[in-house]
Amino acid sequence: MKNTVYNITFGINCLLLFLVLVGKTLAIPTMLQVVGRMHPLLLHFPIVLLVMTLVWELFLRKKNAAGTASANPDIGDYLLLSAAFTAALSALMGLFLSQEEGYNAEAIAWHKWTGTAVSLLSLGWYAFRDAIRSTYTRWVSGASLVALVMAGHQGANITHGEDFLTAPLHSKTEAATVSAEDAMVFDDVVKPILEKKCVSCHNSKKSKGELRMETAEQLLKGGKHGKLWDVNAADLGLLVQRIHLPMEAKEHMPPAGKPQLSGDEMAILRHWIKGGADFKLKVKDLADADTLKILAQALLKTNETETFTFKAADEGTIKKLTTNYRVITPLSLGSPALSVDFFGASQFNNAQLNELQAIKAQIVQLNLNKMPVKDEDLKTIAGFENLRKLNLSFTQITGATLSELKKLKFLRTLSLSGTSIKSADLATLKDLPALRALQLWNTNIPKNDLTALKSTLSGTAIETGFEGDTIVAKLSMPILVDDEVQVFQQDATIRLKHYVNGAVIRYTLDGTPPDSLTSPAYTDGGILIDKTAVLKAKAYLDGWLSSDTLTQQFYRAGFMTDSVRLGYLPNPQYSGKGQMLFDGKLGGKNFKSGKWLGFKETFLEGYAYFEQPVLISKVTFSTLIDIGSYIMPAQELQVWGGNSVSDLVLLQKINPKQPTQITSSGLQGFECTFQPKQVKILKLVGKSVQKLPPWHPGKGEKGWLFVDEVFVN
Repeated sequence: MKNTVYNITFGINCLLLFLVLVGKTLAIPTMLQVVGRMHPLLLHFPIVLLVMTLVWELFLRKKNAAGTASANPDIGDYLLLSAAFTAALSALMGLFLSQEEGYNAEAIAWHKWTGTAVSLLSLGWYAFRDAIRSTYTRWVSGASLVALVMAGHQGANITHGEDFLTAPLHSKTEAATVSAEDAMVFDDVVKPILEKKCVSCHNSKKSKGELRMETAEQLLKGGKHGKLWDVNAADLGLLVQRIHLPMEAKEHMPPAGKPQLSGDEMAILRHWIKGGADFKLKVKDLADADTLKILAQALLKTNETETFTFKAADEGTIKKLTTNYRVITPLSLGSPALSVDFFGASQFNNAQLNELQAIKAQIVQLNLNKMPVKDEDLKTIAGFENLRKLNLSFTQITGATLSELKKLKFLRTLSLSGTSIKSADLATLKDLPALRALQLWNTNIPKNDLTALKSTLSGTAIETGFEGDTIVAKLSMPILVDDEVQVFQQDATIRLKHYVNGAVIRYTLDGTPPDSLTSPAYTDGGILIDKTAVLKAKAYLDGWLSSDTLTQQFYRAGFMTDSVRLGYLPNPQYSGKGQMLFDGKLGGKNFKSGKWLGFKETFLEGYAYFEQPVLISKVTFSTLIDIGSYIMPAQELQVWGGNSVSDLVLLQKINPKQPTQITSSGLQGFECTFQPKQVKILKLVGKSVQKLPPWHPGKGEKGWLFVDEVFVN
């Protein structure tokens, strides 16, 4: 048995060495590519077996020979042969895998040769084991261990990114604390997400899809599938598309088995791209209500989580200094930094500031808003050398002694709103090296002086309050009252409303976009509909931007069937939970709601039976469109009718228009109209897209067809 395994191992090593030498001339067939992808599954076996062999040969074999161990003396041979065999197989599979696209040639070359060295060393060790055991065990063991570590390290770098093995050491020693005031959106928020979740497959050593994501230039360049984002596209481009695909989708990123993006991380990438993908944008320059700023601040280490080197103040002293009008609290749990807030202007005096000298080194935030603080008090405040945030809003300072604050080398945020500060006094603030935010609301500083100040304090965000005289607001969408009325029997009244007084709602019922001139205006009486319709409504008002368009499909239920039979069952995941095509209940936009019939491998073939013959001229299929989830409009819809299954004739066949890009999901009805026909049986056919188009992330794969209702009129 051992001879057979040895001969097979010898043959694999000969083939391996030959293939490594011929290198780039290799053309790997599809079947061997599948074998190559088994490399990650097998590579751990030779590692473990070689380590066990080293332990046996160096520490246990002699004990066994001396009779102090009861192990079989052939254990070392079996371990070594098993290690050699699995190392040869693993190296050969790795060679097949390396022929796929996206790997750096230099990195792969090192990994191939070190992996081959492990295989050859293991085989040679087994072949000459008796001679090696007598003299060279330690030398061969050392060489095998070095080759094993080198091969493993190179493989980890290719798979997980540069310096994967030592990354934890670097992250602990090199990670810098960045405050929200100093942070860049890309460098400090977006880039760390890409490095943690994307760069392991898109780097200089392994660039899947010819895409590298290590620098801004590489991100802008994109890969073989094109640019990573398009800020003008509805779906924002490839990156946003693929991170939002279902996990089971082939093109979902990161791929299954890799660390996945969290909801917040996906939102950060989406909002950064939607905002223009600006590589120079600062977090502090975003509006306070901006979703990206809120998400970024949650990720960053702000002032509250800054690491302070000074000692904590005595708890007894803090307790003694805390009163009903002066509250002293730790900045965060376990932090030595303190925040001091004053309340009750009538109780405030200069002595209360002087009393804080006992904890001046620990005060990092001081709130004196609406306190009767005077210019002479700034000298005392300047003694709190570790101050980061100072609020002097609506105090009595004039700015005459503002130069005292130059001593506060760590001051980042200063509020002087509502004071009688003068333009000339603010020039001294340029000597505050850490100042990042200056609030000057409700001051009498001229606009021209503020412009000059912004130039002087180029690294400081100056807030002067909201000026809305040039802002044109956008109207919100009209609101659909009684939005559950989507399916009706004879007729229905649609009611709309808008919360802005004077806003005019204009609408259409044929699916065309409404305009402000020719489309009918909504009145309090509502909109009466008596047939299947697509409502589109928009709000208009002079001095405002018009709203986005409200779109809603309404269906007339029409004739009810006596029974329904499906020729093919839908996919078990999307079987409608017992609901059929004529129950008058729509499925909603969530395709996982259990209210949809989903077809992919089979197609929709339904038979509807009527108790008495009915005269019909239109059949409407209610479908779901979710292009990013591979749910497309039907490739083809057919309606057949007759009085028995044997005499069915084709009444209508349509081929719905296919999309040219990914758009937002929604319900869409497709009408098949024809000359009136009296029938007792209808046959309904819906065929899904058999090959997704080249622009789709799942190009070439089958699409889904989702249907929840059919309406016969």
